[in-house]
Amino acid sequence: MSRNVTLTQLLTDIQSQADYVGAATTGRYPNTITTRFINQSIQAFRERLSNEGATHFLVSTTGSLTSGATSPYPFNVLDLSSVSPSVVRIYGVDLTISGGRVKSLSYTPFTERASFEGPVVTSEPRGWSTFQTRKVVILPPPNQGYTYVVWYLPVLADLSSGSDTFDGVAGWEDFIVWDVVCRMLMRDVTSSAFAMANGYRSEVWMNILRNATKVTKAGGAVLGRDSMGRRGMMRPAGMKGWLPPP
Repeated sequence: MSRNVTLTQLLTDIQSQADYVGAATTGRYPNTITTRFINQSIQAFRERLSNEGATHFLVSTTGSLTSGATSPYPFNVLDLSSVSPSVVRIYGVDLTISGGRVKSLSYTPFTERASFEGPVVTSEPRGWSTFQTRKVVILPPPNQGYTYVVWYLPVLADLSSGSDTFDGVAGWEDFIVWDVVCRMLMRDVTSSAFAMANGYRSEVWMNILRNATKVTKAGGAVLGRDSMGRRGMMRPAGMKGWLPPP
């Protein structure tokens, strides 16, 4: 469930925390400038948190691959330029293969784009990479039109009207507020106030990061799950099923 915070509320919180109440009317920090700072902070926050492994902002798109390599390359190109909402960054590619089984392709650095079988030999893809932001490299070139799901961070429209909202989730708007406050204080060369604000911004970020990238068990304990390791623990020969986690 979203916990939406309006642009008007963000502006009010920033002016209060930075002690710039009235600045919107005096011209020092008009709302147009502060709003731009807010939008820049929101966009960077979404990408930064997603890069840390949080999936809150991710969406997916699906379709079918074309078989073979995309001339003149030794790999297949999946072009997502027309996907809506548009792509900021891609975080994963899944394929449905034989028997309806779904597998996640491994990320492969673009420098290894020609290290697979090449354009002549096609097979079940194993890796993916990106170029030009919205184009996905599929390695090796697929031998058939597999169904894909691509997970990505979408472009978010900037807040402009006072009623436009940012999803604050569980107090996440605090980072946006203090990030903009730090920018104001740095611009005003207020070193002692900046140091305190920057310290609090770092604390807010670490709290968000801890909570957004963990799985919570019943009872409130926090646990990072090694599900791949758990699936790989087989019972000895003659016994059925999987071993329980240690």
